[in-house]
Amino acid sequence: MTGALSKHHKFGRVKEKYNRIPNAKERAFHLYLIDNELCVCGCGRKAECVHHPLQRHPEQRWRRDHEFVVPMADECHRSLHGSGNERSWVDGRGIGHLPLLAAGYRVQGIYAGIL
Repeated sequence: MTGALSKHHKFGRVKEKYNRIPNAKERAFHLYLIDNELCVCGCGRKAECVHHPLQRHPEQRWRRDHEFVVPMADECHRSLHGSGNERSWVDGRGIGHLPLLAAGYRVQGIYAGIL
């Protein structure tokens, strides 16, 4: 019976496999944020990289989802990772919840036709 089922049914992956390397759309989205946004921390500097928030958003496909990122200046990004605690670094700057901000940038990427 199992053999008969597999002949007639295609069992595909429910969730796409994680790839640590961003695909073309995700790379374009990252570059879009770097080219058009300031650092999310409010320092006023131009974004130079994107950060994958360590806290989760319910719509994320996996932990380091390339569609859920926030733009940051390199110095601020290094400071965040150097702090060892993303939540306290964010709270200390009054930024807000990074996963929600990342979701907002993702929507912006969708409306811009990038994602």
